[in-house]
Amino acid sequence: MNSPNDKERELRRRQRELEERERAIRLRELEAEINRLDPPLYQTIRHTSEKSRKLSLRKLANVGKFFALVVVTIISLKIASWLTGVVIVAGIAWFAYLLFFNSENRKS
Repeated sequence: MNSPNDKERELRRRQRELEERERAIRLRELEAEINRLDPPLYQTIRHTSEKSRKLSLRKLANVGKFFALVVVTIISLKIASWLTGVVIVAGIAWFAYLLFFNSENRKS
């Protein structure tokens, strides 16, 4: 009876040793994976083509034209409001002249 128990113990011992070796191997693999150096990274450069440069210059020209149009519109509105003020003041002055200084309307 001793013989089957001894074989069973021997099998269990071998199984434990095998599991311990497997754990040790897996642990070494994990350590190697953690300590492995990352591949070097290189700075990438985007190459711009002539079409994109021409397109960006065209867009920049359109933005410049729009800005110039806005500036001209604002200036023309300011001039128009100034001229409107001048016309209103001139109309009031002319009306005052007709009322107070015109000799036909004065009865003196």
